[in-house]
Amino acid sequence: MKEKIVIFGLLILLLPFFEVYGDIESATALFKKGNQSYEEGKFKQAIEEYEKILDLGIKNFRVFYNLGNSYFRQNQLGKAIASYRRALVLQPRDEDAKANLSFVKLFTLDKISAGSTGEEQKINPLFNMLRWFLNLWSMDEFALLASFFYTLSMVLGILMIFKRSRRYLRVVFVTLLIFLLIFGSSLFAKIYFDSVDYGVVVSSQVEVRSGPGEDFILQFTGHEGLEFRVDEEAEGWYRILLPNGIKGWIPKEAVEII
Repeated sequence: MKEKIVIFGLLILLLPFFEVYGDIESATALFKKGNQSYEEGKFKQAIEEYEKILDLGIKNFRVFYNLGNSYFRQNQLGKAIASYRRALVLQPRDEDAKANLSFVKLFTLDKISAGSTGEEQKINPLFNMLRWFLNLWSMDEFALLASFFYTLSMVLGILMIFKRSRRYLRVVFVTLLIFLLIFGSSLFAKIYFDSVDYGVVVSSQVEVRSGPGEDFILQFTGHEGLEFRVDEEAEGWYRILLPNGIKGWIPKEAVEII
């Protein structure tokens, strides 16, 4: 009787691992089907297979990248841009994803850059350098680097307690602390910037208004692929900020948040 209870308990403890393994197997099969469909020119079917992987809760760079390629082949520019952006969140330095994103954006109608009165022009060079540095690594990479230098600092600190000759150890210890400070503070900065929502228009066109409702003044019409930052949220609406500093309200159903 006791043996049955123990076995039952072990099965309960191992059940989550079986589920994860099953999800990975399913995702692998779906990924292969999606790739095959893409190679055969069945882009809609490929999209369905890749989306099923995401429905399993699996976020993978290659899935987002291939999904972006598939959406572009279906001429869905907004969804393609969103997919490439999500891929770059996971692997910020991937040149293929960057190149494909730039290529897709050539086909968008709204060519908006920071103007002389835009908010991005008010940002000082140090802030731009910080953003550049933060975009070199993903959140997981910053966390790994910070943990690495923290562990080395702790180990070296313990060695300094027991070693008589500490001169060189102090130099290395201070160097490690500097790297720990850089990557630790960068991790918190990355968390802060990643907490800001960005989005892209996925409808063919959308009316941007002065307030969260159809009764407010129409400011301009945006088109598929227009990217923005989310500043505020109301029922069914987002208050967006464009790179040139223009703000407005846009219906939620017309966009995807990255």
